[in-house]
Amino acid sequence: MAKLSVEAKVGFFVIIGIIILSYMSMKLGKLSFKRDSGYILKVFFDSASGLAEDVPVEIAGVEVGRVQTISLMNGKALVILKINSDTKISKNVKAIIRTKGILGDKYIELVQGTEQAPFMKPGDQILNASPATDIDTLMKVLEEVAININKLTGSFANVMGGEEGEASLRTIFENVKEMVETLNLTVQKNNTNVTQIISNLSDFSKKLKNISDTHSDDIRSIITNIHGASEEIEQLISGINKITTKLNQGKGSLGKLINEEETVNNLNDMLADLKNITEKINSGKGTIGKLIKEDETADRINTTLSGINDYIRKQETFRTYLNYRGEYLFNSGDVKSYLSLRIQPKEDKYYLFNVVDDPRGKDSITDITRTINDSTTTERIVETERDGLKFSAQIAKRYYDIGFRGGLFESTGGIGIDYYFFDDHLMLSMEAFDFDPDRNFHLKFKADYTPFNYIYITSGLDDFISDEGNESFFIGAGINFSDEDIKTILSNIPLPTN
Repeated sequence: MAKLSVEAKVGFFVIIGIIILSYMSMKLGKLSFKRDSGYILKVFFDSASGLAEDVPVEIAGVEVGRVQTISLMNGKALVILKINSDTKISKNVKAIIRTKGILGDKYIELVQGTEQAPFMKPGDQILNASPATDIDTLMKVLEEVAININKLTGSFANVMGGEEGEASLRTIFENVKEMVETLNLTVQKNNTNVTQIISNLSDFSKKLKNISDTHSDDIRSIITNIHGASEEIEQLISGINKITTKLNQGKGSLGKLINEEETVNNLNDMLADLKNITEKINSGKGTIGKLIKEDETADRINTTLSGINDYIRKQETFRTYLNYRGEYLFNSGDVKSYLSLRIQPKEDKYYLFNVVDDPRGKDSITDITRTINDSTTTERIVETERDGLKFSAQIAKRYYDIGFRGGLFESTGGIGIDYYFFDDHLMLSMEAFDFDPDRNFHLKFKADYTPFNYIYITSGLDDFISDEGNESFFIGAGINFSDEDIKTILSNIPLPTN
């Protein structure tokens, strides 16, 4: 029987791998070859300032679509929304331009109307739209506030400023002082009369008690009420006396305002300072004045805010992933394990670090040269370290659906190429490394499919052109976590308490 060539073996194993992978994808992953095309809705905004294409469209914080295009039509911003086909939008929905945080990107939020309203059809227009409040509107409001403050301080200065205003204010305070003194004298004079009235009422109550015993209960009730009223009158008079005494002594804010000229002077100085501040703001002096009057200052603030926004956006794109995968090798019945750390500063670039536990071990090659009787011989000794770990350190760059990797593959130099399908749910990879001139280099083909979040399955051929009998078909699975997933898991772990 003729022995199969290396090319025939490669083709045979590739066909088997594709068949198995297709069957597993269709059965386990419920793979669909048709992407969700969605449907189109239109909405007009008076202003779409800051809104960009391909930003999310959300309902109750859940993304249901994307902004497809933004254009100008009849003096308004026409925004085309692409909504997921499984999302139904009611006709009385409201579209609002929102901002993620204070300095974040803008997006569109849809607020659903009543449940009885019919659903919109592809191509319909959302009639209720509300634009976002931008910084220009805020600047106009601040300018109006500054103008009103300027008018108010001007009015105060015209009324209270100068010698005439000061004299009028002093006359008012003197009149108030005289009125309080008159009130104090009146209360003091009537204090004796009120006491006499109380005494007379007491005598009168005694006479009433002696005159009529038949109505003693009614009379007793009347006397009790009158006595209570007299006590309240005494407390009121005592309180008024205390107030007037404090005012005459210059205690409290009103007392100082009546008795001390320094307080009046301080009030005039405060009004004058307030007038100077508003004049400086109105003339464009100082930070607030420049902010209101000079467009250059506002442009610098906008530039600074844009730079901060770009920095925050870059930090949000930085991701770290922790991955473990196990591959069952059919030729040896062992499991080859990988523990990986992927650092991804950008969407199209990442760094990959692996620790590999290979059951076939790590080969150490030593060449020994001997010279006997002018005859030189070289002996190669290959030692296999079964418990030795291998390491990988690679840099990767992605262009659309294809990626390239290079660096250290299982403690040897190598290269790799990856191709992505179905929104990165399926990845086909080919790796070549260990370019030893005395044997065939290590060639590996694998296919990774992710049917669920965090978990993926893998299958392929490892070292399938080996001339040492190391070729093997493998199948396995892996688990992948991002830094956000790890934070969520750690935050939910209950901590022991005393």
